[in-house]
Amino acid sequence: MKETLRHREAFEYYYSLGDKKSITEVARKFTLSRASISKWSKAFNWQDRIVQRDIENGKELSKKVNSNIVNSKADYRALIRQTVDLYKKKLDEGKIIINRPQDLETLAKLDLTLMGEATEITDNQGLDKLVDKFMELDLKDITSLIKELSKNKAN
Repeated sequence: MKETLRHREAFEYYYSLGDKKSITEVARKFTLSRASISKWSKAFNWQDRIVQRDIENGKELSKKVNSNIVNSKADYRALIRQTVDLYKKKLDEGKIIINRPQDLETLAKLDLTLMGEATEITDNQGLDKLVDKFMELDLKDITSLIKELSKNKAN
């Protein structure tokens, strides 16, 4: 048997029923017997076609979702860069006094996370000494250090 437009329309209707697919419903809609629709279903591999279409639809949906995620990450990273740039500018102008260095750390970690990079050092060799020295700095020293780092990065 050769598939005709009517056969394809019946399949499309069957597919459109989603979770409520029913040979009986297709037979009612097309005013045919249940046996005829069942024969069409087998002859034209409706079940295999449904699986194949679901796979194709899943791939398309996955592409769209992945694209949206990539675009959202890019938008967030641009916003983070703008925020850090503004922060550095205001710091250089003396309009910001650092009270919470953790805010900058939070932005940096978020940016690294969005890039898929590690946000924590897993090899602690020497890290404890570095942290201890940093903790000994007072607020003025931290502010000077960040200004110096900003100048070096600009150069």
